[in-house]
Amino acid sequence: MPYDTLIPLIAVLPLAGFVFATLFGRRLQADYGRLAAAIVPLVMVGLAWLAAMIVAAGALSGAAPFGQHGHGISFWEWIPAGQFSVTVGFFVDALTACLLIVVTTVGLLVHVYSVGYMSHDGGTWRFFAYLNLFMFSMLVLVLADNFLVIFVAWELVGLSSYLLIGFWFPRRSASLAAKKAFIVNRVGDVGFILGIALIWVNLHTLNVQDVLAGIGKLDSTTISWIALLVLCGAVGKSAQFPLHVWLPDAMEGPTPVSALIHAATMVNAGVYLIARNSPIFAQAPQVMVVVAAIGTFTAIMAASIAFTQTDIKRVLAYSTLSQIGYMFAALGVGAWTAAIFHLMAHGFFKGLLFLDSGSVIHAVHDEQDMRKMGGLARKIPITYWTMLIASIAIAGIPPLAGFFSKDEILGEAFKNGFLWVWAIGFLVAAMTAFYMFRLIGLTFWGKSRVDPAVEPEIHESGRWMTIPLMILAIPTVLAGLVLGLPFGNSVLQGWLRPVFEPAVSLAGRAEQPFALFGLDGVLILASATIAALGIVVAWRLFGVDLGPLHLKARLDQVQALVEASPVSRFLYRASLNKWWFDDLNDLLFIRIGGRVAYGMWWFDRVIIDGAVNGSGRLVSSAGGGLRRVQTGRVQNYALGIAIGLIVMAAAYLAIGAGR
Repeated sequence: MPYDTLIPLIAVLPLAGFVFATLFGRRLQADYGRLAAAIVPLVMVGLAWLAAMIVAAGALSGAAPFGQHGHGISFWEWIPAGQFSVTVGFFVDALTACLLIVVTTVGLLVHVYSVGYMSHDGGTWRFFAYLNLFMFSMLVLVLADNFLVIFVAWELVGLSSYLLIGFWFPRRSASLAAKKAFIVNRVGDVGFILGIALIWVNLHTLNVQDVLAGIGKLDSTTISWIALLVLCGAVGKSAQFPLHVWLPDAMEGPTPVSALIHAATMVNAGVYLIARNSPIFAQAPQVMVVVAAIGTFTAIMAASIAFTQTDIKRVLAYSTLSQIGYMFAALGVGAWTAAIFHLMAHGFFKGLLFLDSGSVIHAVHDEQDMRKMGGLARKIPITYWTMLIASIAIAGIPPLAGFFSKDEILGEAFKNGFLWVWAIGFLVAAMTAFYMFRLIGLTFWGKSRVDPAVEPEIHESGRWMTIPLMILAIPTVLAGLVLGLPFGNSVLQGWLRPVFEPAVSLAGRAEQPFALFGLDGVLILASATIAALGIVVAWRLFGVDLGPLHLKARLDQVQALVEASPVSRFLYRASLNKWWFDDLNDLLFIRIGGRVAYGMWWFDRVIIDGAVNGSGRLVSSAGGGLRRVQTGRVQNYALGIAIGLIVMAAAYLAIGAGR
């Protein structure tokens, strides 16, 4: 089948699954069971994955018609309005291919996992319809070759995430979390649409490739404003500071949703958007510094919050914030390939971590507090070993995927002169290793703290759930070795070099040769050592016997350390309260903002509307009085004329007498 046929099928197949599940899913589930409602959406995503793999293989190998610089196809002219014209089309190059691999692979495994996870839910048909809609939206976003089409898909992703996060909408916390995610994302999207408008005003085109080719014609100020506005959209979708507050609350959705949104798809959209527009950002160095600053701040802030969380999914949520911050930091220092490398590696191991957390929650009857777990390693061994592998990967221990991608980011930051980015990233590496192995220790090691009523019923998840775990563990182990070697001239760098070559040349940074037994080797050894140190500290604290009494004693010891100084007390409270960002938003936008809005409403209703309505009433009253004069009788009018003449005559005589 030709590529021009396969490319649109990647997006059309999930859309067909959504339409089918929406129209017939409820009836199929009622008549034939939950699996019947899931099978068509599952098959559609499976076929989309197959098409994506074929297309990605062609794009990455440089086969015709892709070549080194990609291939675009157009479908129809969507908006012809004078000079303004928008054509719907798709564009595939190596960057698109990398995203297709991650999105479709993790998306397919999430669908398979969901068959088991949602097997007891009455809304299975609706859940799979939403999953397919999300896949369609995300794939269109990745494939689209026009900024306006990207924005439409961008909003569809927001709608889909709203539906999935609020899937259990009778639960108030879920509906509030969905609303929060939707509203916060709209804040960033305002900046994005303004950036698109600014692109059109200055370049008179919204085709992505044409914009990237012509952006150099604009002055530096205009380019910086475009980059800043596009960054606003990326910050919202990728949940970076200050628009990060929606993502932890999104844990209210079913666990497969968490894996889909927080691993390989929605949160990566912002990273992809900046990477796709790398020539724009490369010509706005001040904005690049802003990108790096946002990423590093989010990385260390989120990692510090993960230290004190006790909900297993929230630890992973803040871990996602931190790792996406790593990607933003990489983009900000011009390490474009390293950012995409970490995006791909993170998609696999974070997807695995979230699916593992769902298996743990399933095993302990929907308990999410890690203080009420422990000792699960022997009872759910597949979940334990796959989660341990993913935790080693995210900690940055060689030779797993996270080591290669994270080390490349730190190395590029150091060599490009961003020592502050390197220092913060280096610290975050140790923090990541610590909080992930704190999670492993509290969940799997030591003695059981599970509710005695639940303890006898703990068992490993079924095959629908464990097979995706084992499959995701494979790229978690091997992706770094396949994509990251040889150091300095990796396979991934070869794929993406034509994509990022314009940005690299515009930034004026020559690619530095890799030296394993020089500075690069020292940096690798340092990052691996600091990660190992974080693991050792976590093991010393949480890897020993932590039965209920021992855990309480350990927590008392930690509390004693916290209370030792005012600084430690402040830091602990800040971490526990998520640095009070939700409280700050509540104060600024709910309380103060609400009162300002109420005051403006009062002014509009009483003063503005009062003036308008008062003028209307005055004219109406005056008109009512004058209307009484108009009786319609001729004699009354004659009398009025006579009286008028008499008055005029009297006035004339009075004036004459006065002279």
